[in-house]
Amino acid sequence: MVDKKKSDQKKPEQTKPEPSRHYTNELCELSPEKADEVVGRSLKLYYMVDKFKTTQTFENKLNEFVEANMHILSQQVKLFLKKPKPKEHELTVESVYSGMAGIALLYNFYASKTNNKNKTREKAKQIIEKCIAVLDDKSNSVTYLTGKSGIYVTATEIYKDMGDLDNARKMIEKIVGLLSLALNEKMPDVLFYGRAGYLYSLLLLKKIGWEDPERDRLIRSVVTTIFNNGIRTCVKDKPRKTSLMYKWHNKKYLGAAQGLSGILHCLLLAKTYVTKKELDDLIKPALDYLLTLRYKSGNLPSSLCNDPDTLVQWCHGAPGVSHTYALAYKIFRDEKYLNAAEQYADVVWKRGLLTKGYGLCHGVSGNTYTFMTLYQLTGKSKYLYRAARFIDWCLTTDRQNKIPDQPYSLFEGISGVTYALLDVQNPALANFPGF
Repeated sequence: MVDKKKSDQKKPEQTKPEPSRHYTNELCELSPEKADEVVGRSLKLYYMVDKFKTTQTFENKLNEFVEANMHILSQQVKLFLKKPKPKEHELTVESVYSGMAGIALLYNFYASKTNNKNKTREKAKQIIEKCIAVLDDKSNSVTYLTGKSGIYVTATEIYKDMGDLDNARKMIEKIVGLLSLALNEKMPDVLFYGRAGYLYSLLLLKKIGWEDPERDRLIRSVVTTIFNNGIRTCVKDKPRKTSLMYKWHNKKYLGAAQGLSGILHCLLLAKTYVTKKELDDLIKPALDYLLTLRYKSGNLPSSLCNDPDTLVQWCHGAPGVSHTYALAYKIFRDEKYLNAAEQYADVVWKRGLLTKGYGLCHGVSGNTYTFMTLYQLTGKSKYLYRAARFIDWCLTTDRQNKIPDQPYSLFEGISGVTYALLDVQNPALANFPGF
């Protein structure tokens, strides 16, 4: 018998499940024995492992897409270079992340990987000089990926590669001139928008040959400020749960782009400027704390705000943080960090074929770098195989559910995919740009 009174009551609205953000990877469902068999049989289609080289067939396939993408980008470069000089209110920051500086970086990288060095590097120089010409000098963004230092570092590298040391020195002076902005108390510490991203620029300058009596003092001043802010933020927590914590827009993010793991990554890259006590008493406890925050799936939340377990991309989640624990293992030689890096890589293998598309920041080409980093660290052929399968996925069209906001850019568009297609051809040296 039906209770009419109850049946007439309005039923609560059913919550629709969120659409999946990734495609199913059937290969991760294989048993370990079967997976090893597949790797042994299929890896030779992609790589000559004993020579650390791609097979000729795979290399031809990759380069076919590289050349097609470079042709598409050349049209955008022509349009950019033809643009008239902007008015004062139209000045912008053509960043490494989403602007033309990222395309200049790709052109210089392409020149280093191919025989077309002079012509392509000259084009890279033209692009970056136009980026500097339209740069809004009043911008207070100093970080590598989204700010001015990334533009100047890219220019430094291009000038140095072309033998133009005078202009390279001028760019270095501009980067050093941003120090007061970087140390301003209003500057956030995150990699994407703040102080850690400026630290990355200084470290990259050193890597490409920056020599200066004041260099080490300048780098250490940035490191000290990052430590002090991280201590200050977590001291307010009662009870205190970690040695370091940072906020971005009043939210405690955890991932690579805007969170704790990305800042720790930059501090680990700056280990020469970090004392053993700071490594043991500040960085290591923060790394250990992050490990306690993982979902049951093994993924890392994007922040401490009860975020749903949905994001598996470089900027938020397992892909970015896997790089950080791989680096931590190199420094501390603690097996739990190696295990963490590999566990995060397993999450990427299972859920990293993203419907968002192919980009570096939140796409499949960016997730590919997780496996290249683990291959470099462990030498395990399964990671080389996973990298090959993910990058091969990027060569198939119609697998993204929306066009990126910046479809030609380094971190959202085809420039980043092209960068990865070149990098995967020498996996022993591959490195995620800007990280």
